[in-house]
Amino acid sequence: MSDTNEMSREQELLEEFKAGLDKDGPVVLAQRVAELEADRDRASDAVATVQAERDALLERAETAEAERDAAIARAEKADAATRKVTAQVKKATAPAKPRKLGRMSSDRLSPEVLLDEIDDADDIEVAFSDGAREVPGIAPITVTGEAWKRHAFGVMLTEPVHLEGPQGGASTRIAGYALLLDGKQVAWCERSMPLPIAPGQRVTIADDILF
Repeated sequence: MSDTNEMSREQELLEEFKAGLDKDGPVVLAQRVAELEADRDRASDAVATVQAERDALLERAETAEAERDAAIARAEKADAATRKVTAQVKKATAPAKPRKLGRMSSDRLSPEVLLDEIDDADDIEVAFSDGAREVPGIAPITVTGEAWKRHAFGVMLTEPVHLEGPQGGASTRIAGYALLLDGKQVAWCERSMPLPIAPGQRVTIADDILF
């Protein structure tokens, strides 16, 4: 009788267990899993979209930067070309101490070589010498642009040069002209006759500076 009673109790527990199960549970769980997977897929798609937009923005930024650099390069080239074409002669700052400038022992450069060196130089300067040193009180000039031309006897400065004699001093004279490229004398032009300049006197030199 006890065995029969025990079996009955097991059956009762089994029936209670079955009664407590949610018949719709597996379906609900499957739907929830599907929803979570859909959420995951949407999130993955959103991340992919953001990454694609980021990559597109980076590409556009790189393109814009390259275009900007190219525009700057073109502007600098155009500016350099404008400066080069426009011939200009300006008074430079006189050195504190007259430089040793005058006749050179080396061979004279050919016009072709001299024009190439002028074209390659960053700083082109013409100084005025007594034949041995820079004339005190007469400032050198800087030359920019297409200010040089071939001549039968060399390379000539095409622009006129305006000089003023030293103030409050004695008269001086110019025996010749020294051409300096990037601070180094490369050529010398001796005048047929020294040019005297009185204090404060204004003098114009044209078609006479020839290297």
